[in-house]
Amino acid sequence: MKPAGTFGESAPNGCAEMCGMCPPCAFAPTPPASTGSLWKVSDYFKRSFVLELLLRCRNTRVLEGLHGVLAAATSGTLFNYARSRSPTYTLDYPRRRGADWPLDEKPVGMDVKGIWRWFDSSPHWVQSRYLSHLFSLCDCELLRMVANLTSVLLVRQKRGFLQIKASCGNTNWHDVTSDEDSEDPALMVMPGSWKSVSGVSRHRDFIGCLPVDLSKRILGLLDENTLRSCLKVCQCWMPLAQETLEEIKFRKLFQKENRAIIEMYKSVKKVNPTYANVVEVPVPVAGDEDEDEDVHSEVQKAKLFGAAYAKIKTKTVQMEERNVYCGAYFTTVLLEKEDSHRVVDYRGGALMATGSKDRVACLFHVASEMKAVAVATLSGHTGAIQAVLLCEDRDLLVTAGRDMSIRCWSLKTGKCEMLLNGHTGTINCLDVHADRLVSGAKDCKVKVWCLHTGKEFEGFWFQHPGSVQCVRISTSLVYSGCSRGLVRVWDMEKASLLREIDTHRSSVTCMFVDERHFLFADSGGKVAAWSVSCDVDHCLMTFKHPKEVNSLTLLYLRVITGCVDGKIRIFNFLTGVCLRDITTETESGRLLSLHWHDNRIMVNTKSAVKLIQFAKVFWDYTEARSASSSETSLRKLPAVSSAGADRTQKMRHCDRKPEGAGPLYHTRLLSVLQGQRRPEGAVHGRSRRQHGAQRRAAGLLGPPLVPGPSSSSAPRGPDPGVDRP
Repeated sequence: MKPAGTFGESAPNGCAEMCGMCPPCAFAPTPPASTGSLWKVSDYFKRSFVLELLLRCRNTRVLEGLHGVLAAATSGTLFNYARSRSPTYTLDYPRRRGADWPLDEKPVGMDVKGIWRWFDSSPHWVQSRYLSHLFSLCDCELLRMVANLTSVLLVRQKRGFLQIKASCGNTNWHDVTSDEDSEDPALMVMPGSWKSVSGVSRHRDFIGCLPVDLSKRILGLLDENTLRSCLKVCQCWMPLAQETLEEIKFRKLFQKENRAIIEMYKSVKKVNPTYANVVEVPVPVAGDEDEDEDVHSEVQKAKLFGAAYAKIKTKTVQMEERNVYCGAYFTTVLLEKEDSHRVVDYRGGALMATGSKDRVACLFHVASEMKAVAVATLSGHTGAIQAVLLCEDRDLLVTAGRDMSIRCWSLKTGKCEMLLNGHTGTINCLDVHADRLVSGAKDCKVKVWCLHTGKEFEGFWFQHPGSVQCVRISTSLVYSGCSRGLVRVWDMEKASLLREIDTHRSSVTCMFVDERHFLFADSGGKVAAWSVSCDVDHCLMTFKHPKEVNSLTLLYLRVITGCVDGKIRIFNFLTGVCLRDITTETESGRLLSLHWHDNRIMVNTKSAVKLIQFAKVFWDYTEARSASSSETSLRKLPAVSSAGADRTQKMRHCDRKPEGAGPLYHTRLLSVLQGQRRPEGAVHGRSRRQHGAQRRAAGLLGPPLVPGPSSSSAPRGPDPGVDRP
């Protein structure tokens, strides 16, 4: 069936001009639009022509069909984002003319009034097909205008008072298209935003006409409550407002996290790797000490360890603090071998001892610039080796393991000189002091052995409710920790339990003991510092870690720990502040143990044994007396004497001490510090050369660069790897 009217009966292949919008072109078997042709008219004429035809459509069913098609075509996010390209880019519409065309220009030879008359007299299905064809040639902006106007006309039609301004017979084209400011009554039912997008009002929805990114930028200037109101304006604004709200929420979250990071880095102060000082630390007064000792005042006590020493009589002891292991370093791989059961011991000498589940103990010669060289292999255990203890001063290597035996090997001959039996479970840990060896095992027992006779001390019934995981021994005391979280202190002179600490919720993993303090860690990542005095029943300080701590030491009032997360951490013992962390393993769970000596740290991991070598440090004691270091130093000190300096900042390694180095160092250091306490201005009057010579004589600086008489006679500082006198 052909469309009714003259246009449908003539020119079956389209008009002569091939305009693409007249009825012959629309109903031709091959419409011109299918060949890539687009309307050769101005935008104004195109919009006015389509809107005029739509206003002449009075059938409700036709309007409903058109509304359904347009609603499906203009809904969704893809259509909204297409608006950012369609109105402005000429590449999409190569035949689109510029704004220099006259507003009323129409295709040559096109009878607009005749098309209107034909449209009014055509059946409803012809009108629907013709409009659908024209809609297929519209861009996104025009489709959105037509969709809004169709919705308005459908509402007015259903209410029964649709009025059409245009007439079918005597309508002047200029009368219809030139009066842009006039409003049609059909549009009065909708809000202003809907009227503007219809294209017949001078007020336009500029948000909808802009590219999407620019529209969201403008909406982002609104507050959140206004944006929520924008969600209800129209379908075009809904996705824009929703995405803008999500971006604002993300921006706030990002800014909050960024501020937190900035605040965190503001609170982190740069640590001076050469800082050193002598500070006053309160310690409990023993019962047999002189009553005339200088006792800490309550004000001083509240500043440092106040909770622990609240009811304890204390005195002031001067101790040396240094920012050890806070400088530059480099790492050398000594032994590259995957072994998750490897145990290592290193005491700072030329040898390193290892053991593993292969039941063989190995000795390696360690050099700072090359890999470790195996020098001996010691076989004899019938089970995996769980602990090794290297005593180079005694020419001994002590090993223990799952065969429940302890073997003492000679470093000179490589033979087993002593076999100690007595445990009934796997031996987990060893420690030595003088000629006494202590061991802890899964049989829940702690045993003390004599290295001269190879026999166990009788009468020591040292037991735990769980497997003993770590032990330490001093002159008269034995410290032990078990898998139940208990730490017990035993008196060897009385063969009795002296003290018990039950504050840990998980297994005790490692321990450190000196003359004033002892520290122990657990598998939950907690390190607790306690006084060795039995009168103190509160913890002095705690140091938190994210995971299990398997290595621990206290050196120059700095707590150095090794954690399973692969990091070495250095804490200030007096304040609990973490001064530095060093990442040794990127993967968690691969750090097995650490071993300290001087300016070196040996790291035992599952994949290798590494040596971290730190740069030589000339300790600067002058910064502690400057005002700029008041936050780092505990307090400024008066003149000190050689009698008050604490001598217990290093773990004892086989009780090895150099003769004469320690007393000379401390006497000269403290006398120099005392001599520098003069009236203000006295130090500034001294030349730098004299001041440097005095510090060099105290051992704070190394020898001068140019050898001279002073370089051979200047005493050097003690070896930080041995006990300080």
